Amino acid sequence: MVKRVLITGNHGYIGNIMTHELIKDGIEVVGVDCDYFPVENLFGRRDAHESQKKVVKQIRKDIRDLTKEDFQGVDSVIHLAALPNDWACDLSPEATHDINYLSTLQLATTAKRAGVNRFVYASSCSVYGVKGNEEINENDRPAPITPYGFSKLNSEEALRNFNTDDFTVVSMRNATCYGVSPRMRFDMVLNNLVGWAKTTGIVNMHASDGTSWRPLVHIEDVVRAYILALKAPKELVAANMFSVVGENFIIKDVAEISKSAVPGSKVVYAPNAPRDWRSYRVNGSKIEKMLGFSPKWNAREGARELYNAYNEYGLTAEDFKENRIFWAGKQFDYLINSGLVDKDLRLKDL
Repeated sequence: MVKRVLITGNHGYIGNIMTHELIKDGIEVVGVDCDYFPVENLFGRRDAHESQKKVVKQIRKDIRDLTKEDFQGVDSVIHLAALPNDWACDLSPEATHDINYLSTLQLATTAKRAGVNRFVYASSCSVYGVKGNEEINENDRPAPITPYGFSKLNSEEALRNFNTDDFTVVSMRNATCYGVSPRMRFDMVLNNLVGWAKTTGIVNMHASDGTSWRPLVHIEDVVRAYILALKAPKELVAANMFSVVGENFIIKDVAEISKSAVPGSKVVYAPNAPRDWRSYRVNGSKIEKMLGFSPKWNAREGARELYNAYNEYGLTAEDFKENRIFWAGKQFDYLINSGLVDKDLRLKDL
């Protein structure tokens, strides 16, 4: 029985919703976050933000510094914390390796020694890399092409060796997320394109020709999948990995969905927009068959949710384009250039 879960990155985009849903489920939460981003409520889902006040303990630490004592009374870990996307990871491949890979192994080692019995790891469908139109699944050979993708795959492979009778590791390969969170991010494709449409009237396809495939999933569905993995019999999840997918689209279709959600908007393609070589179409049937997961959201509903939230927030074009707190790459670039972090991306005020 799951009683107390330690969530790394509980103040993050997914972490806020994860914390909220676990507490609703009667599970105690210990939160860990170094707070690269401001922690106040900055966007929607006030209910999820309020749940942060109900964590039994909040630890403000770099995940590289957690000790055995930090896991006292914890039976399970959900490890979300990481440099979150290709833009942020490209700023420092060395720190990406340190934070996303080495610290994950250190965290699992410490958790295991502290008596934790389940470790749910947030991986990514980016491990699949370049697969074109072919639908792929967990049995296909991964082919990451970015530091972020490699950091996730390397962690998965190393963590499988941690499994014992008393310590169960499961890796969850998240599709590209969308949906509203207190810690909002506009660098996720559906969040981004609806944001362009709402604030400018144009679904701006300046960075891609729209021909690449991408699996999408709502953050609430991601959280539901993790809770299933947390509670499942260990023989179903031990040393296993699951793709957490809602739907697959080519980006052009995501642009059209975004347009349909925002009245009066239109899709505009740049004349020489590059092709995004990250292209993967992912089958999510394994988690459905083994854990009973099926998504409750679809992208059209998600786009409408986003549009309504952007209206409620009063999102402006300036906020959308320039406010670094909504963009992982911009925030890490700011932290580096302002001297608030050292060369290893450690916050100097911790």
